[in-house]
Amino acid sequence: MICELRDKARVWEEASTRRVERNYNSKVVPKNFHVGDLVLRMRSEARQGEDKFNTDCKGPFRVRKVAENEAYRLEHLSGKAIPKTWNASHLKFYFS
Repeated sequence: MICELRDKARVWEEASTRRVERNYNSKVVPKNFHVGDLVLRMRSEARQGEDKFNTDCKGPFRVRKVAENEAYRLEHLSGKAIPKTWNASHLKFYFS
């Protein structure tokens, strides 16, 4: 009896999780950057400063290489490479 209730609860929980996931994923717009795009990157110390008028982004930078799993290598506009990779969630398009 208890095992049946536990199994029904597990099935209901899995179905509920899938509904929530499907609803969330239908509203998410993936960011795809290409080599040569100009982007802004989020500052690592964002929101930690005392001044509320500080910008949260640095840049612009140019996308140098597209790596796997939405990771990107950036470079300064002068061509100097940045050693770290950046995830797409920390980047946004730069419109001049």
